[in-house]
Amino acid sequence: MSRYLIDQINITNNISIMANSVVAEGIGKNRLECITIKNIETGEQKTSEAGALFIFIGARPVTDWIKLNIYKDSKGFIETGRDLFKSENFKKTWKLDRDPYPLETCIPGIFSVGDVRAGAMNRVASAVGEGAMAIKLVHEYLAEV
Repeated sequence: MSRYLIDQINITNNISIMANSVVAEGIGKNRLECITIKNIETGEQKTSEAGALFIFIGARPVTDWIKLNIYKDSKGFIETGRDLFKSENFKKTWKLDRDPYPLETCIPGIFSVGDVRAGAMNRVASAVGEGAMAIKLVHEYLAEV
């Protein structure tokens, strides 16, 4: 999370940070009126008035589970497209006569989109757009093989 965002959250009185907690229930008739938060360590539940709910799930990429030899930056974000040329090894390992597609990883036909991709804009709308673009690129890749 950006430092400026952390600072703003810390000085805003109507924002509460509830670590080790999950939203157990959203309550309301025609709109959200209350939420119940459950602390997963203590089991304690608290219901509070709420007119909106914003969920932040983190800014670290969760890419450790990927067992393929996919190029990642120093923070674990997946490198794609032209960014792959930053790696000295990439030119030696890329076997196709074309450059990688914009969202393509160092493995032909495997694409990465959204917040897990190095250089992503980290916005939902951008991730959705990249997903749509990836579908087109997958079709182009499949036409080659």
